[in-house]
Amino acid sequence: PPEAVKATARHILVPTTEDANDILGKLAENSFTSLASEYSTCPSKARGGSLGSFGPGTMVKEFDDVIFSPETKMGEVVGPVKTQFGYHLIVVDKRTGGGDWY
Repeated sequence: PPEAVKATARHILVPTTEDANDILGKLAENSFTSLASEYSTCPSKARGGSLGSFGPGTMVKEFDDVIFSPETKMGEVVGPVKTQFGYHLIVVDKRTGGGDWY
């Protein structure tokens, strides 16, 4: 059932696409968690960008579209993704309850 679908994800939120691309360039030598703690403008930066576990419809549409897309692979950085809040780099750590959907 749709209510059983959940995802666990992390993100880095920055104001510009240039900021997001700069951070992407730093991922080769830095962990996503440390970069989130240093650069993200979201309160989740205190948890290394972790958003915890949530279901579809909890986040803004552009964010949900990435998180719950069958094309999005676990552990890969996706972005920059533009939303009303800025630009996100997103990592999906886990998805459950989708059955064959994923």
